[in-house]
Amino acid sequence: MRYVGLGLAAVAMLLASGAVARERKSAAVTDPDKIICRSEENTGSRLSKTKRCMSARDWAAEKAANQQDIERVQANRYKNN
Repeated sequence: MRYVGLGLAAVAMLLASGAVARERKSAAVTDPDKIICRSEENTGSRLSKTKRCMSARDWAAEKAANQQDIERVQANRYKNN
């Protein structure tokens, strides 16, 4: 019975942390001019990282452009054979 209580407590903590993460994410989405910095690994190095800072609007535009590129490559994959 003790383990069931611990399991329920763990599940409750996971659900609560997910709710907090969604709140943070929605706060970032509401302000498109908020500057967000991300650390990206450099290709060819295990240790080197580059910090990139852009507005939330710019990150969203880059994500959309990357998604379009992926879809274009996947759509044209079998046409060249």
